[in-house]
Amino acid sequence: MAKIFLLFLKEPVSPFGMPGTNEPKTVEICRPDSVAFGGRRGFLAGLSAVVGSVLCNTGTSEAAIFGSSKRTEIPEAWVRRFGNDVIAYGRYIDKLGLKFVDTKQVIAPQLKRKGSIYNSLPPKRQWRNMRNTLIVLDTMSKYMRRGPKEIISAYRSPRYNAACPGAKRRSMHLQNNALDIKFAYPPYTVAKVAKSLRDRGMYKGGVGRYSSFTHIDTRGHNATW
Repeated sequence: MAKIFLLFLKEPVSPFGMPGTNEPKTVEICRPDSVAFGGRRGFLAGLSAVVGSVLCNTGTSEAAIFGSSKRTEIPEAWVRRFGNDVIAYGRYIDKLGLKFVDTKQVIAPQLKRKGSIYNSLPPKRQWRNMRNTLIVLDTMSKYMRRGPKEIISAYRSPRYNAACPGAKRRSMHLQNNALDIKFAYPPYTVAKVAKSLRDRGMYKGGVGRYSSFTHIDTRGHNATW
């Protein structure tokens, strides 16, 4: 089992601290491969090895991070809603080279609404803000050996955020660097993994545990709730 796990970790991890029935018609293509589900003991046992791999690769350039040729399918309904910006945003996320996080999972929360208030895509000037948080999520997924089941919330427009019950006026979601996520594991376990990465210096940010999901962000200083 140990040998298999080491082989699993062989792929490099990019650091982020450096400069129904009928499928909808689509515009572009490709999705990340699915990953076998591992037991709790398995991923917790491999925690130190994964973090060590991340911290030892701090010389990777941004060009290496942006080397993915993945092309995610963007439904036409999304293009009608957001225009070509949604294709461009999808390509930006694809180029991060994420192994376990599906680009459509990241964009899907932008389609949500609260009553008559619709969410929107993040402004282009904020696209880069999400990179660090997505790489943290991808690394968490690496040693939980499965991607997230759902990204509940990513960027929130100011009007949409104001319509969300309990949302803070200065929420990190407004800056496009926060994610509310669900895994096959309970939120307690997911938060523990996120804090373990943070404690080992991978990032500085917030980790919040709720009854049905976990919040992570890369605000630049640590916060826990």
